[in-house]
Amino acid sequence: MTVIDGVRTMAGAIRSPAIARWLRVVGPAWVVMLADVDAPSVITAGQGGTVAGYALLLPLFAIVPVLFLVQEMTARLALATGKGHAELVRARYGPRWAAVSVVGMTVINFVAYVAEFAGIALGAAILGIPAPVAIIGALVLHAGAVLTGGYSVFERGALVLSLALFSFVVLAIVGHPNLGHLVSDLSPVPSDVPHDYFALVVAIVGASIMPWMLFYQQSASVDKKLTREDLKGSRVETLVGAFASQALMAAIVIAAAAAMESAPAGAASASLSALPEGLARLATGGTGWLIAIGLMGSGLLALVVVSLSAAWGVGELMGWPHSLNLKPNEARKFYAVYFAEVLPAAVVALASADLVRLCIEAMVFNVVVLALPLAFLVRLTGDRGLLGDLANSRRHSAVLWLLTAALLLAGVFGMFQYLA
Repeated sequence: MTVIDGVRTMAGAIRSPAIARWLRVVGPAWVVMLADVDAPSVITAGQGGTVAGYALLLPLFAIVPVLFLVQEMTARLALATGKGHAELVRARYGPRWAAVSVVGMTVINFVAYVAEFAGIALGAAILGIPAPVAIIGALVLHAGAVLTGGYSVFERGALVLSLALFSFVVLAIVGHPNLGHLVSDLSPVPSDVPHDYFALVVAIVGASIMPWMLFYQQSASVDKKLTREDLKGSRVETLVGAFASQALMAAIVIAAAAAMESAPAGAASASLSALPEGLARLATGGTGWLIAIGLMGSGLLALVVVSLSAAWGVGELMGWPHSLNLKPNEARKFYAVYFAEVLPAAVVALASADLVRLCIEAMVFNVVVLALPLAFLVRLTGDRGLLGDLANSRRHSAVLWLLTAALLLAGVFGMFQYLA
């Protein structure tokens, strides 16, 4: 077979109905899962690896099925109803409950914006780029991301940007982790962990399942015009994305833990003092470039995704036109919400004094804020009048309610433990 014949065979395979349908589905779940590994998540994972070593790896991968169960519900609702999260809550339970859900999400979003900008500034500082220059550049790219001609164009850019996060995998490999210590720490009840270990676990949960993720994947699937026929592909993408997201978080934990074991300690420069010590030890030379690329890529991707979740949520709540397929003059209020919180957040980021504590507290708080939109999600996906044969069974609903209660209790306990 010649090279040309091979290319033709591959092109024919891509044109096959099954492959073409799968490629059409890819986007919403992958983008939201990779955006989940945002700057505050990187900081949280880096801090976890710094103070708890490899002991957080098992909890990280235990979150994969939970993350899948939560995000699969958003996909199912989108594909079955063609409506976003806030739009469905408003239709079924009224505008007041929809407003409560959206307001909780937008409040935590502001903290996320601050942390994304701070993460971008930290990454830029490793490369010697001043923070104001980095943040202004991020604002320009943030604006350009949604003004480029529709959802499909935005999604292609987001998919390319998501590849920057895989620099963390390389970082973990070149960190030469002690495999013996890594394996010994993979225990349900690890020994020799810090007193706030459980709070760190809750923070990792908050860094893995965020309120804005529920709004984004559902609304993005609607904007992409996915239907019930795409459900199987969407579920596969969600599962793969959940594993990839946690694998990237694990890579950050491993890199930080390995650095604490082997890399020499040194006084971090003022520009890098907000980095967890395990990452700060690596923030030089080639490994520094890997951290910088990962932080700036993750911060920018999450900045856009979080802003879109807010714009879609508020647009659905208020009944405004809300689609990236609409031009700015056709959906002025939608685009105004997209830009509204980022400017003050950029200013706050430049003045932030303790980014590590801010990020971890925000991640713990995420678990508490998540409870309300997750409760609506469980109720909506159990509504047979809404979803018909795609509704949760009673057993499935019971598991999801237990999960929601467990997350809320863990979040409250984690907040008390961390803030004590």
